[in-house]
Amino acid sequence: MATRSKYRIVQDADKAIEVMYKAAKWLEESGKGPNKWWQSQNMNRKFMLQHAEPSEFYVVLIGENPVACAILQDNQRNQSWESVDKGVKVNALYIHWLAVHPGYRGTGLPKLLVDFAAKRAAANGIHLLRLDTNAQEAKLRKIYEDLGFELVHIEQEDYQQTAFYQKKC
Repeated sequence: MATRSKYRIVQDADKAIEVMYKAAKWLEESGKGPNKWWQSQNMNRKFMLQHAEPSEFYVVLIGENPVACAILQDNQRNQSWESVDKGVKVNALYIHWLAVHPGYRGTGLPKLLVDFAAKRAAANGIHLLRLDTNAQEAKLRKIYEDLGFELVHIEQEDYQQTAFYQKKC
């Protein structure tokens, strides 16, 4: 697990995209066949800034090395939760593109980012974290469930089944 003395979390779109790119390359090279949201050719500023503001990118640094990242948004810009919310407005912080550099897998960095997101949410009067993932990715789903997220819905989308998770904070 990354220790407090070893890391810091900062807003930095370029370093976050660097981690996303390395994670996407790992997905491709391991034969996972990522959807368009995780293809390495899309892990660049032009594509990513269509989906998030620079201030929404957070990266975990160990020294100056980017090792994990996530996009935190207080809106549904990247995934509609209408099938869950049924027209009711829900105040939540949405976690997107959470990624860990392949060389730092298994070091507790997803927990670090989720804890950071929970603190940011609470500081802004938000008491719910949300994220979605490919419903077929059992290992990834287990990580989220082990971090306290509850599955609230699975929806068939054009390209995959999406699992919707949330966690009170």
